[in-house]
Amino acid sequence: MSVYLKAIKYSFTIWYLWHESCLSIGMILKEDAAKGLFLGLAIGDAMGSPIEFEKKRTQKNYVRSYLEGGFHKVTKGEFTDDTSMALAMADAMIESQQKNGYAFDPYKIMDNFLKWRYDGKYSPRGECFDVGVTVCGALAQYKKDRSGPFTGSRDPMSAGNGGLMRLAPALIASRTKEECLMFARETTRLTHGAEEALMYSEIFAEEIWEGRVLPKYVRYKHPLNIDRDDIMSGGYVKETYQAAWWAYQTTKNFENCIIEAINLGHDSDTTGAVAGMIAGRMYGFDAIPKWMVEGLQWSNHIIHVAKQLCPATAPLEIN
Repeated sequence: MSVYLKAIKYSFTIWYLWHESCLSIGMILKEDAAKGLFLGLAIGDAMGSPIEFEKKRTQKNYVRSYLEGGFHKVTKGEFTDDTSMALAMADAMIESQQKNGYAFDPYKIMDNFLKWRYDGKYSPRGECFDVGVTVCGALAQYKKDRSGPFTGSRDPMSAGNGGLMRLAPALIASRTKEECLMFARETTRLTHGAEEALMYSEIFAEEIWEGRVLPKYVRYKHPLNIDRDDIMSGGYVKETYQAAWWAYQTTKNFENCIIEAINLGHDSDTTGAVAGMIAGRMYGFDAIPKWMVEGLQWSNHIIHVAKQLCPATAPLEIN
């Protein structure tokens, strides 16, 4: 073999090894981000739920661990509707992905939402609690006639955060950016048809997919120097989106992001859940403190679900 051919063969071998290593690294990052994204949702939800509906806390009174009690009398590490609905959606998407090779079946997702709403499935305590008004109305309508799965109100005043809060499985199961945006919009539209709710879900999905703050969406966020007292953290999607991104952008790690988010008060579990998705995606599973994972109820199950959803690791057949 000539020196020229040997050089070509050597170059191709180096390129092939580099290419394969990039694919392998990408797969690892995908799974790490997927687990971080879903666990982040659940951790923020569970840490925020005991102080839901409370006012903003001053820094000396910050909640920094899992608590029990509160309006819903939760136990330590117990999550609420944010995570329960995400698990219901994940179950449907995994089944659809395995049966049909495509993750989105709106009827299956809504059927699973009904199992949560009326049978208590996907809830650690075996009963449904902390249900938003818009979600409640949409599920009641679907249960009544089942004429179509998209029963969310289109009233602009109904632009709540109930679609945004549960997006983790839709984002993880996506195979392309276009699919990610579509899944985000359509899974939101099941229960929230207001255009503002759909818009914020799409914006959030694109930034999570890209793994960074996109300059074109900066105008939708709070300026970083905003007075903390001026941050709203209620149930409207705009407030939740802005508060969650502020918590991420003004902190340096997963733990502090969650702590800042939940202590904004009011809809603290959902602000925590959305901030947790951001921080979990950006920092990854390995950056989540051990105590946060171990203290969360159903943590092992959530990790397993996230891995199943990930297209790179999803099994080919239903067991």
